[in-house]
Amino acid sequence: MTRQTFAFAERSRVRISGLVLLLGAVLSVAAVALVGIRFEDAESELAMEREQRRLGNLASLLSVELAAELANLVRDSPAATASQADAAGTWRSRIVGEDGREREVQVRIGELFHAADHLGSADERVFVQPPGAARFFNLHGRSTGPGVLAELVARGQDTGMLNDAQALQLGLPEYPAFVSVAVADGGALGSWRVAVVGSTREEVERDRRGMLRVIIKVLLTGITTVVFGYFAFREFRAQALARHQLELAEQRRAGEAVLARENRTATMLTLASGVAHEVGTPLGLIRVKAEALREALQDSPEEQDARTILGQVDRLRDVVQGFLRVARGSMPEQARVAPAKLAQAVHDLIAHRFQAAEVALEMEIAADVADVRVNALLVEHALVNLLVNACDASPRGSCVTLRIRQEGEDVVFEVLDEGEGVREEDRERLLKPFFSRKAQGTGLGLALTNEIARMSRGSVTLTARSPRGAIATLRLPREMS
Repeated sequence: MTRQTFAFAERSRVRISGLVLLLGAVLSVAAVALVGIRFEDAESELAMEREQRRLGNLASLLSVELAAELANLVRDSPAATASQADAAGTWRSRIVGEDGREREVQVRIGELFHAADHLGSADERVFVQPPGAARFFNLHGRSTGPGVLAELVARGQDTGMLNDAQALQLGLPEYPAFVSVAVADGGALGSWRVAVVGSTREEVERDRRGMLRVIIKVLLTGITTVVFGYFAFREFRAQALARHQLELAEQRRAGEAVLARENRTATMLTLASGVAHEVGTPLGLIRVKAEALREALQDSPEEQDARTILGQVDRLRDVVQGFLRVARGSMPEQARVAPAKLAQAVHDLIAHRFQAAEVALEMEIAADVADVRVNALLVEHALVNLLVNACDASPRGSCVTLRIRQEGEDVVFEVLDEGEGVREEDRERLLKPFFSRKAQGTGLGLALTNEIARMSRGSVTLTARSPRGAIATLRLPREMS
């Protein structure tokens, strides 16, 4: 197929379609990115909540363990003379025992928890605040430095969030950290606090990995969408080009059909004008002689023959004038008529032709066939042409059948003969003017029949008949009641 330049409207449509496709691709990628980010945010929030709950539970368990350990120390400790905290991580306190005597309790912060060596890790720390202390201490008895945990407790909060710098001061990685504080009842030793600080490094890194996955997915989706869109656009453009070429071809065919119809109309007009001119004078003379003959034969048996001649002359004149009006662009007058009446009129016109050719003519008319709205004279002429052709094609002693039936919305007139049939390559050509297989044929009979069918909103087809012969079919739309 030759590539031609698109028309402006077609190019605009292709551009708009390309922009729509590009916009759809961008929206698809954006939707994937948005869904991925929302999903990762939800997963991150859920992970943070789980971590915060875990630290809170751990602080509560450690406070229970601390309370039990302090109770044991109160029961077993000797008397004390001072109350102080030292750098060695030891807390001393003087208490009054149940016997009323003062006793000294020495608390080693590093020994308060049985699993002290396993509680601290790179991402998690445990701190303890003795009663009256301004700061928290780690499990080794060392101060936490600037007192960020004490500030949290002073604000009356038992959970909180530390920023990167505050987490770094507590010996944790430079990431935000969760804090959960629980109170342990030490009895005579007062209220102690346990603080568990957990870094969010793992969650933050998981979020980063999640975002990286989202970016990779978006990139893959974008690349896939771009590739798919590219090939889809190419296919669409190819289809648009093919459609454009088909439209051009259809326009050319329509133009050729119009030209052919105009040529056919011109041919018909020329033919009709010529026939009207050439036949008009002889018909007028025949009519004058027939009228004179009828007057001369009044009251005799031959008077009816003269009337028949006059009737057929008038009929032939009407047919010629009808063709002339059609060729000039006027539609013939149409009326409702029964197919059986058309068949009978045609039979009366050509019965003598079949008798002379020694070919039988049979009529098969189905019951309840709907009427048709046509110009009766022209349709009769079309049927006469089909029957005459069938008679000429049939050998002596054979039979030609005119079959009339209804098929859906059409009334079908079929002429079946027993001749040599129709060649496949001649089926369309026989319906065109000046083509004939007869030695003496003019090639106008079937062409006129086809034109009459077209004017009557119908059609004519020629098909071969098995085992021999041909079928000429005239289809006309039935009259809607």
